[in-house]
Amino acid sequence: METIPLSAIDLTDRERAYAADAVASGWLSANGSYVGRFEQALARQVGRGFAIATTSGTTALDLILRALGIGPGDEVIVPALTFVSPATAVVAVGATPVFADIAPSSWTIDPDAAERLRSDRTRALIAVDLLGHPCDYDRLQELGLPIVEDAAQAHGALYKDRRIGTFGVASAFSFHANKPISTGEGGCVVTDDPELARLLVLLNGHGMDPRRPYRHEVVGRNYRMTNSTAAIGLAQVERWDELIDGRNRVSAAYDRGLRGSDFERRPLEPWATEGTWLHTVSTSDRDRVLGACAAAGVDARAIWPAVPDQPIFRDAAAPDPCPVAREVSARAMWLPTWSGMPASAIDRVVETLLAS
Repeated sequence: METIPLSAIDLTDRERAYAADAVASGWLSANGSYVGRFEQALARQVGRGFAIATTSGTTALDLILRALGIGPGDEVIVPALTFVSPATAVVAVGATPVFADIAPSSWTIDPDAAERLRSDRTRALIAVDLLGHPCDYDRLQELGLPIVEDAAQAHGALYKDRRIGTFGVASAFSFHANKPISTGEGGCVVTDDPELARLLVLLNGHGMDPRRPYRHEVVGRNYRMTNSTAAIGLAQVERWDELIDGRNRVSAAYDRGLRGSDFERRPLEPWATEGTWLHTVSTSDRDRVLGACAAAGVDARAIWPAVPDQPIFRDAAAPDPCPVAREVSARAMWLPTWSGMPASAIDRVVETLLAS
């Protein structure tokens, strides 16, 4: 029996042709033409003035924090439920992550919880558009903190008809293999601030003055995307609507198939338009269900532990108990999801869940 994977990259002849052209050009490094073309296409698609391609969503967050001057002695508020990258990016620059609980109505960071955690050391807040659901940006902006938007899981989502990726001082995207828009590995920062964009480019290129080669004014990094990776990314951005719509259709099929069952769909606020990443449901008997899925060749998975429960953070101070994050973490699971997923595979997943 063939296993149904959790996700798969939807590639066409366009991606293959662009990648082959990048290789044929001889420019495989970040200096190739596809990097700039990818950045320009992404900035247009998202609606930002500038885009800086990186090796991952994690390094995109790292660059933003460094460009904002965040470091030792500073605190950054992050949601208690997400992939670990926002918290480890804060640690990587020498600052301290402070974990805020999530709202039960959206599973994104709770603005009230974040407000209670503010201190005179708080320098920023990372707002993760969790599992394709936008954060409540109107409420978050009332806190008066610089917002870094982590849009890694929310390609194509909308907050009150405004595109995700346009909030805060800058936004980070991931193009990991399981994302709707994918380059295998890769990421990007988008912003409207020309001075911040200039600093991000400088930091991303070893801190080397682009007008004076081999002169380094600041300590930089090398998180630059390769030309061949950007070639795939350009093709994916050109297929943006097709790929986003494809995942949304899979999610809608799951909704129909599981309607009336014991599997609860992740919540959706009335002001939000979800961008499907991995279709997520919750159940009180998740371990048994996952066992049944594994036996049936369905690669469904439990979502992450709450970030404060990760071994690297267990000894950290916990001013907020984060009960909602811990409850969701104990119940929620991902179902196989990708653009172009066959109806027969969706039906098999649904049948496995209903029989479990």
